[in-house]
Amino acid sequence: MPVASSGTFWLCRSFWKTTLVLFRDRRRLALSIGAMVASAISFGTGLGLFLPAFQLLLRSSPADFGRVYLQRPGVPDAFRSFIQSALNLFPADRFWAFVLLMTLICLAGLVSSLAGYAQELLSNRVIRVAAHNWRRRLFRHMLHLPSADLVRFGSSDCLSRLITDTDVLAQGYAALLGATTCDLLKAGAALIVALTLDWRLALLCLFGAVPMGLLMKRLGHSVRSAATRLLEHNAEMIATIHEALRGIPVIKVHQAEKVAERRFLSASRSHLRADLRSRRAKALGSPAVEVITLFGVASIACIAAWFVFRRNVEAASVLALLLALSGASQSLRTVGKAVQKIQEADAAAARLYAVLETRQESHRGPVAGKLPKHARSIDFEDVTFYYPDRLLPALEHVHLHIEYGQIVALVGENGAGKSTLINLLPRLFQPQRGRVLIDGCDISALSLDSLRRQIAMVPQQTILFNDTILGNIRFGMRVPRKQVKAAARAACADEFIEPLPKGYDTKLGELGSGLSEGQKQRLSIARALLRNPRILLLDEPTSQIDPDSEFKIHQVLRGLSGVATVVLVAHRSSMIDLADVVVRMDQGRIVDVAFRPVMRALER
Repeated sequence: MPVASSGTFWLCRSFWKTTLVLFRDRRRLALSIGAMVASAISFGTGLGLFLPAFQLLLRSSPADFGRVYLQRPGVPDAFRSFIQSALNLFPADRFWAFVLLMTLICLAGLVSSLAGYAQELLSNRVIRVAAHNWRRRLFRHMLHLPSADLVRFGSSDCLSRLITDTDVLAQGYAALLGATTCDLLKAGAALIVALTLDWRLALLCLFGAVPMGLLMKRLGHSVRSAATRLLEHNAEMIATIHEALRGIPVIKVHQAEKVAERRFLSASRSHLRADLRSRRAKALGSPAVEVITLFGVASIACIAAWFVFRRNVEAASVLALLLALSGASQSLRTVGKAVQKIQEADAAAARLYAVLETRQESHRGPVAGKLPKHARSIDFEDVTFYYPDRLLPALEHVHLHIEYGQIVALVGENGAGKSTLINLLPRLFQPQRGRVLIDGCDISALSLDSLRRQIAMVPQQTILFNDTILGNIRFGMRVPRKQVKAAARAACADEFIEPLPKGYDTKLGELGSGLSEGQKQRLSIARALLRNPRILLLDEPTSQIDPDSEFKIHQVLRGLSGVATVVLVAHRSSMIDLADVVVRMDQGRIVDVAFRPVMRALER
């Protein structure tokens, strides 16, 4: 993703756009903000109480507390009367008055800490729920993306965005709602105390915000750019790990452990370099802010000393002012790190929106058509299709007519376009040119629900889920167990399911671990047969199945002749013999169409 031209805090548009999700839990968000304000007020109150404490230490009496400020013009009489009544409660003895002040300061600190604790608990709930909502929204959107876009993003990159990017986004929310915002409010309370004590000196400290703001603007761009590169390299490293773990048998048998290790090492080193660049950009921010703050406080201290030594300003007021400014600067130290977290979160948010702004599959075409029950034909008219980032077409000028009820075998060398052709029927991909028609209806103008409801598919790579055998067979359907068993018997899967200790309730591991490839393939066929489809698509459905089971499945497929249209990709001659029509493909084109009844007659 391109990096925005400005890296300033307020121009993190992608991040601020995502913060709207925080308002879904308005009650906890409001309570969290209330706890922040309470913590800041208590903190400011504690700082303000240090003025009379310093006055006591410098030999003032409790009766003198606030005298100078209460005599200022413009102070409301009601406020003056309230303060005077509170001061009258202080003991006359300076020591006990000092002890009372320290007690009040400790109580203010305790209230501030408790409010901060409550704020963190509330904000953590809001933040984690928001991250959960983003993951759910992103996953739901990915499920409905066109297959071409999923190929373009890549499964590992999608996984990285779902897990890593949403976590980085949550860290940005934590910087916004967590201790950082509370510290900002505390800094604001400290500045209010400082302005109350001496507005001239307090205003001088605000000039330090100018160089700090310029620094944050410059560092922000670097942090965001480095964070974007780090997230991209993280996705690449996940892809390398994923490939290696899935290919462990091949790696071991081919003694390619060193090759796999070198590939991982290369990806890990790239990730390390990106991580170090990101951390270097972040590390510069905190000390720079501290140095600017230190010089600012030192300069203001010198100016304050000048007022004390040359203008006879009360020393206690200056000490209290410096303490308030110190409290403000201490609270502001975390702001630099918070800005960096939000910059990183903005880079993650931009990657999330890159997926979310990709258009989903159109469930309704330009004309909201509904596919009637398939009963006539399937036609491919001058179909041409390119995969993303491929120069040569996977299919080129394909014309094919299939009658309802026929069994059609697609044959040809690997890469001829057979699997691509059957993937066009359920609109997993959209051709760049030409049309696919079912019973004369252009499938691009049909609702996906009505189209896919009549189609079942057994893909080339068997796909099973971390669920029971029963759940895998009736995946996406609500049907009685009796129908599931009937489909399993038709696919010759019942013979290995029943002997299992838990039968159909046996839990399969990841990708169906514990089953042979042939058994996985039979479960996939059972799942397809359970849908009772009008169009059955089979991509090398018996490549891993023993001859006896294959013969039984052939009987099932023969029984579908005239009842459903079957399109299968085949290499075995036994499967080809089932077909009514054999379509030979080469380099994305149909080079021959043979009708089996005619061929059998010629053979006789």
